[in-house]
Amino acid sequence: MGSWNTSFAIARDLGTIQTTQAPVVWAVGYTTDPAINYTVRSGSSSRSARSPYYKLLYPDDESLVIPCIFRRSDCFDIFVQIVDFLNEFRNTAIRAQQLDQRILQDAASVSDLLGDLVSLALPQVFGSIQLTIGTDLNGKYNKSDVMIFMKNVGEKMPR
Repeated sequence: MGSWNTSFAIARDLGTIQTTQAPVVWAVGYTTDPAINYTVRSGSSSRSARSPYYKLLYPDDESLVIPCIFRRSDCFDIFVQIVDFLNEFRNTAIRAQQLDQRILQDAASVSDLLGDLVSLALPQVFGSIQLTIGTDLNGKYNKSDVMIFMKNVGEKMPR
């Protein structure tokens, strides 16, 4: 797979806005595979490459970024995948707001300052998590080999 360097603009005429009935949703994606490379055992040179977990459902990232005008045979699949992702925006946003509210209420019940701290830290925690899947000996995704990794966002790097 080659390297893609693409620039594009997104625009939508919203007309005269007095009230909003539904959000306008855009999505910009960035994906890497392997998602994680880690040493299998201490002192070993053996490394294990792990893919993002969503690869079970959408194994081909290329089909998400190549416009339909270049690959007509994939247009339906691209449309379905993008629509699946964007259609869940409203429900996902509602669930995220409910979770945020519950966590903030629980933290604020201990201390107002804790509520403020949690509201700043929570996005960092969720943003640092990577759910991965391994492969079997034939290179196929192994549903029973699921691991989650978390980047350390709290410790400064040594100089």
